[in-house]
Amino acid sequence: MQKRSRLLLLPLIVLTSCAKIPPAGTFEPPKLLRVTFALRGEVQSSETGLPYYYFVTINRTDDAGASGPAPVVDRPWGNGFAAANSATGQGFVGFVAFNYRGPGYQVFSCESGGVLKNPVEGIFTPLGLPYQSTPVARGSKTLSFQVDLNTLPNKTLRYVQLNLIATNNVPQGAEEAPKLWDALGDGRSTGSLNQFITFDTRQNQLRRNSDDRREPTQNDVRDHVNALVDEPNLDIVDWEIEYRN
Repeated sequence: MQKRSRLLLLPLIVLTSCAKIPPAGTFEPPKLLRVTFALRGEVQSSETGLPYYYFVTINRTDDAGASGPAPVVDRPWGNGFAAANSATGQGFVGFVAFNYRGPGYQVFSCESGGVLKNPVEGIFTPLGLPYQSTPVARGSKTLSFQVDLNTLPNKTLRYVQLNLIATNNVPQGAEEAPKLWDALGDGRSTGSLNQFITFDTRQNQLRRNSDDRREPTQNDVRDHVNALVDEPNLDIVDWEIEYRN
């Protein structure tokens, strides 16, 4: 078992892209969620020749115990990467992706034509770049960005539920397909695979894996729900998430 020294995410990485300014008279102060997570290996993209996919799925709800976002790890694939952790839940209302439907970061809403869709349908509306993000250089181990929660559906609801997902494939349909993945939780134990985080937006919060300990620093990448696979470029080993009202 490979051991790794504690990964330091502080001091915070300087975020470099410009904030979007709405037209005069329509300004709404942003409600920012800052997300940083690190891999045991390196972020992969079309530039590296190994286009892996990295997602931060976000749900809004008034029920702290509602079904939250969980990785899709086997057939039927639905959208190929995430769904609710129960058959009847919404799961998530939007997400930030890296290397999905285009290079780099993109924000997506599950709302289409004013209607909130079940994300398993794969009908997503692109919203453009995150509020801020850190460029990902070749060899980088870290993804870091800020997203304005006011740009996503259900923005007045109290709780935010969030999951981090890394995968080598986003399959569609019901056919067998390759699927390596990691998400929040200890993938070495099948009883802890759905470990999304819940934030109360009535208070500012900073959460770290160094305190929470839900994500191990040892390999926990799985092949479907089968054996562990040593793929460091998908292995999430550290994270830090901050909400500011």
